[in-house]
Amino acid sequence: MNYQSIFFRDRRVLGIYENGKTSDRILSERVILLLAYFPTLYEDELLYSGIARYHMNVGNRTQRQTIEDLFGSRLICATTDLPSHLEILASRINNLYSCEQLIQNHTLFPYYAYFMNQDKIDQAKVLMKRGASQGEVHAILGLLANKVKAPNYLRFCQECYKAEDNEYEPYWHRSHQLPGVNVCSLHNHPLTISNVDYTTQNHKFEFVALSKIRVEHFPMVDVDARWTEDLEYIAEQSVSILVTSHLKTNTMPNYKNFLYEKGYLTAKGRVKFNQLIIKFRQFYSDKLLQFLNCEVTSASETWFHKVIRSPKEIIHPLRHLLVLRFLKVTLDSSVKDSSSPFGDGPWPCLNKAADHYHLDVINKCTISRCSKTALPVGTFLCSCGFVYSRRGPDRSSEDKYRIGRIKVFGHVWFERLTEVNASNLSLRHKARLLGVDPGTIKNQIELMRKDKVLYSEGSIKEQTRHSESIVQTSKQFEKCKASTIKFKRADWEKRDEILLYSAIKAVNQIKSLPEPQRIPLASIARFSNAGDFSVKILKNLSKLPKTRNFISKQLDTTETYQIRRLVWAANKLNETKGKVEGWRLMRMAGLNYPLTNKVHNKYIELLL
Repeated sequence: MNYQSIFFRDRRVLGIYENGKTSDRILSERVILLLAYFPTLYEDELLYSGIARYHMNVGNRTQRQTIEDLFGSRLICATTDLPSHLEILASRINNLYSCEQLIQNHTLFPYYAYFMNQDKIDQAKVLMKRGASQGEVHAILGLLANKVKAPNYLRFCQECYKAEDNEYEPYWHRSHQLPGVNVCSLHNHPLTISNVDYTTQNHKFEFVALSKIRVEHFPMVDVDARWTEDLEYIAEQSVSILVTSHLKTNTMPNYKNFLYEKGYLTAKGRVKFNQLIIKFRQFYSDKLLQFLNCEVTSASETWFHKVIRSPKEIIHPLRHLLVLRFLKVTLDSSVKDSSSPFGDGPWPCLNKAADHYHLDVINKCTISRCSKTALPVGTFLCSCGFVYSRRGPDRSSEDKYRIGRIKVFGHVWFERLTEVNASNLSLRHKARLLGVDPGTIKNQIELMRKDKVLYSEGSIKEQTRHSESIVQTSKQFEKCKASTIKFKRADWEKRDEILLYSAIKAVNQIKSLPEPQRIPLASIARFSNAGDFSVKILKNLSKLPKTRNFISKQLDTTETYQIRRLVWAANKLNETKGKVEGWRLMRMAGLNYPLTNKVHNKYIELLL
């Protein structure tokens, strides 16, 4: 049916014109009727394609009329990959599709968001929903400065076209428009290049339906047959990213673990880049990398170096996929917790004699290489004097509770040994309490009897300090720490004093930094003396009233942190420029629009 006839067959009868102008009432009714025919979007269809089909089916005389119908303005630009003003569109089609559905299922946003941090994701989504100037969303996602460019023209698969044309109608697939995708992931057939511009810069208000394209008139992507497997992998994994992006966590890929397993990482965590780059270029060939705009040279800083060193930087998804394929790693297994063979600290103390047993209080781990196996060996040093080591790398979260060898027992362990030795417990029971075997208990007791001077409390502490370069702790921590450890419940009042001191010191350190830093719990833990803020202790903050009250007053929300940055930036500008200008203030503070009401009010206040 040609819906155009509904509106234009007799303008005088419909009353659309009154003295040469469109009647508001009739125009409103016309828009309601038009929107009733907004098409059902197909699986993997671009929103751009759905709007093009709508324009063709309704029969609007101009593209701008369609844009006004759907967006309430004739000035909204056609965008193929990352459209905006979606809140208006969703409301005008009576929420047939929500903004989130449109973004996740009918744009390329999920593909670009897969390896992105949450702040960038949130910023881009806000702009896509509320409206953005041309290129603004692309800039946030790092696409404007990236050498991996989008295709020049929209592409389609001839096999998909034929199947859809026979069943209903062909449409533009979003998976066919992804950078680096040159074959259809369903048919493994090279894509065909149309004459419809991808960027729409020269056709800002034009939506072109795929059914208007004649298949036989356009060439297919010309690819080397030797690249077939690589290009099929890229197509398949790109689609996987596109459809599963909303299910992933925000953890970035951790390539160093896999590099270590394959011999490209030293025991101390340094990447053997020269060897790695040679193998990478041999794996893909320079011609394929050039074809994909992902060339790698022996220069000291390329995209490849950034992917390995700083995966949290904005890196194009295509480049992540190339690294994953080279390392023979799946997307699911690419996300791990750390780049160190033993994870990131703090690590747990495994001294069963200490009241902080299994708490993450160790901040220092020294890594060496086993002379026999070449595997990394981690040595963990706790403030209680306990020193243990194990061979790595850690394969699971449980490995961090594994001891390979106890190097130093420490004064706390010997104090407990003296205590349990005076009891009537069996040797096995004593060994179980101290986390060693009965033979070790027997040997250590015998040594203590033979040389009481060597095993005196002061001597043991002195040996501990010198034998393994034990991590230094604050004087206040040492004063508050009990001189002997007895069989009793944890003294939460004493812990509260210890943790309060560490919290105050950590916050003061953070605030003394040259630029304002956000103050979350993780930062307090990082700046504290001995990793006192382990997860297990934080779970008991209800028992630590002084520490809890102090922390609650210091923790930053996004708003308070942004306000602190604005105040700092304003002071700097007054010192250096003698005045505060809006754009300089935003740039120095590192903030972007939109701002929350509180932050915006502070921004205005600082400008006055």
